[in-house]
Amino acid sequence: MTHYRQAVLRSLDVIEQHLKCPLALHALARRAGFSLWHFHRVFTEHTGDTLGCYLRKRRLTAAAEELARTDRTVLAIALDYQFESHEAFTRAFKVAFGSTPREFRRTGQLAWLRTRPELTPARLQALPVRTTMKPALIELPALHLLGLSVRFMPPMSPTADNLQVIPDLYHRFCPLIPTLPPMLDKFIYGAARYPADGDRPQPDEREYLASIRVSPGTKAKPPLSVWKIPAGTYACFTHRGPMAQFGETMNYAFGTWLPRSKYTHADTPNLDRQDERFGDGGKECEFDFLMPVRPK
Repeated sequence: MTHYRQAVLRSLDVIEQHLKCPLALHALARRAGFSLWHFHRVFTEHTGDTLGCYLRKRRLTAAAEELARTDRTVLAIALDYQFESHEAFTRAFKVAFGSTPREFRRTGQLAWLRTRPELTPARLQALPVRTTMKPALIELPALHLLGLSVRFMPPMSPTADNLQVIPDLYHRFCPLIPTLPPMLDKFIYGAARYPADGDRPQPDEREYLASIRVSPGTKAKPPLSVWKIPAGTYACFTHRGPMAQFGETMNYAFGTWLPRSKYTHADTPNLDRQDERFGDGGKECEFDFLMPVRPK
């Protein structure tokens, strides 16, 4: 059982203990050791439901059980299971079970017993194992990247400044694209490496290039530069969510996936590639992070 699955199991236990108590989703994620955004992904990949959806289903099925087996009022049951009103509970109940709570009680419907959503440890262990953010392995040809570069401190560094330095670099680079040689594909590339000159005032310092792919032999005029990236194999992770949380994707790629994989880092620049999925870098943002790898 992976540590992700163990975290999900612990969260299921907490949910069962708080069906009749307030339960903040961010607190549930924090207890599991993740940010809310990251734990939403882990939980959904293991259970098929988001945290909020699963919690709501469990409260509704537990409430349905009380309706079937007790004579407590609908309002009392609704408030017990953290619904703010009789009306809100009735709406949610009808969506889940196809009838109002009163109709359910009057007709003695028990169809919900066949679809109870709670996941016991045995049921969860029987689910297919899913590895969060399992990368695709892809082959890329040699790339010639033309762009602007800057020094930065990466997201895993205690003095990380990437969220200030790199967006500013793109704001300077993107308006230049129409004036540059033709792009060979649809992507804007980011490339990160240790500074080529070896001059690093801080050990963690990196150099980042915001760039486009151009034809071999393309010349660069300052302040532009060309980086030549060798052909190779890459583990392609798709980051989804705000750029501010990209560090979590990096932590997973380097701290969890790579040590457990059959690969080691190939010691060439890490790449990210952006297209229309990137949007404004907010919560709907999506782009590819490419880690160069070779067999161990």
